[in-house]
Amino acid sequence: MDEANVIEQERHSRLNQARNAMKLAKDVAGASRGDPRAILSLGKKLSKNWPILMTAVFFDLLGLIPFIGIVFNFCFGGILFFYFGKKKSSQAAKILGIVFPIVLGSALDFFLSVIPVNTMATLIRIAFKEIG
Repeated sequence: MDEANVIEQERHSRLNQARNAMKLAKDVAGASRGDPRAILSLGKKLSKNWPILMTAVFFDLLGLIPFIGIVFNFCFGGILFFYFGKKKSSQAAKILGIVFPIVLGSALDFFLSVIPVNTMATLIRIAFKEIG
């Protein structure tokens, strides 16, 4: 019985190695065709959108002012909409990626003014960019 388990584990190991090799070959082939999603990591996506991230941090600093911070959150929501909204994307992506995080974050920010609502909304929109 013990030898059967060893043989089965070896087969399983070789199968996993073959799967990993196929996945790597697929990623390399996708990258060579010019498909940026094959190799574009989250860090690269964030570095492409650094101006809007810096603007989000600035508006989060302005948002530390109690009660007025909600106004700054909605102003930044408009900026975020125009920054990402000009590209073709579905209404669901705009609502899920911009409107919902700003509204929900502003509601929470009304009670806790230290939440970085604008930065979180920007990161959510960058993550949902693949949907739209």
